[in-house]
Amino acid sequence: MSDAKGLIGVVVVAAGSSSRMEGIDKQLAILGGEPVISHSIKVFEKFEKVGGIVVVMSIENLEEGKAAVRTGGFSKVVGVVSGGNRRQDSVKIGLGALEESGTYDFIVVHDGARPFINHAMLERGLLVAQKVGSAIAAVPVKDTIKMAPHRVVTDTPDRSQMWAIQTPQIFRVDILKTAHEMITDDVTDDASMVESVGGLVAIFDGSNDNIKITTPQDMKFARMLYDRRTIGDRQTAGTFDHDGSRFGIGFDGHQLICGGPLLIGGVEIDFEYQLAGHSDGDVLMHAVASAILGAAGLGDLGSSFPSGDKKYAGLDSTQFIAESTRMALAAGWMVCHVDATVIAQRPRLSSYSEAMEVNIAAIDGLENSSVNVKITSTDQVGAIGAGQGIAAQAIATLIPA
Repeated sequence: MSDAKGLIGVVVVAAGSSSRMEGIDKQLAILGGEPVISHSIKVFEKFEKVGGIVVVMSIENLEEGKAAVRTGGFSKVVGVVSGGNRRQDSVKIGLGALEESGTYDFIVVHDGARPFINHAMLERGLLVAQKVGSAIAAVPVKDTIKMAPHRVVTDTPDRSQMWAIQTPQIFRVDILKTAHEMITDDVTDDASMVESVGGLVAIFDGSNDNIKITTPQDMKFARMLYDRRTIGDRQTAGTFDHDGSRFGIGFDGHQLICGGPLLIGGVEIDFEYQLAGHSDGDVLMHAVASAILGAAGLGDLGSSFPSGDKKYAGLDSTQFIAESTRMALAAGWMVCHVDATVIAQRPRLSSYSEAMEVNIAAIDGLENSSVNVKITSTDQVGAIGAGQGIAAQAIATLIPA
């Protein structure tokens, strides 16, 4: 038994069947020249507070998992073992293997199909776990949620209190072991087990990039994220050729009419006026979508989404950005950065800019830091200054996909 007391032990769960991957094993699919699972193992390997890592594979892919660990040269991996029938069985097997390697104060459980964790996320989670005992990564739910048994809507819960749960999940070792000893019913994650035995579980900030690869479409998105991050690293290192970038400018403005709430940047703002428009009138989303189309050489917003087309009446404008991003990608370009300005005399919007940035980043698959939203006014000059309307302009930077 090694002397690993006081350090973090990690269980990387990679024993799933990949049933929705159309014959591709998501753990072993190649991302950036190495298996998906190697990306998260590499992050744990380089995190100095980690003392030991156990990788749990399916029996069918056990040898491939061992080969990935050998190829990666991961010195902190103390075992590659086959999992059980259920996820919780696989985690329990991983815990047993960790226990044989040493003693740890905290256990991190992470999905091997989430390759985009980072050290900052682990630090946030460990800080919360040290205070509370159990901490789970999560991001706020952005879409409206409907309760619809048999596809008939029965309730619309308040999404402001809802979080989409991710991994890593970090637990004090005694809390997690007790939960696994006491709970035998099927659960979706380890936090559910801790909750079932009365344990306190707190949330720390995950990331919109911390996706779980489940389908071939997820794999395509993961490769796009990887490419974007790699290019970002090259930019930071000063080795990126900026001549490959393209830029587009977008602008939109609408009249304010009676009847709130006001919707800008996907954020509902309590205000007695709303923006008139064929869709939902979200000028910021329209400006960003227009900028993306312009940078990709795909014309303007009206050409792609004509206001005379009834199918766009009242449409959620986030779909304009999502579709513009897909169109740009099909043309060989992906969004790297967005800078936008909202021009409004009223209401005061500065406190909402961060939420707008988060919404735009989530649609485009960007880090929040790659979206910048500014708020300004016209100092009471013109129609906007008189409070009759709101406008927005945006610049989108695209790079070769």
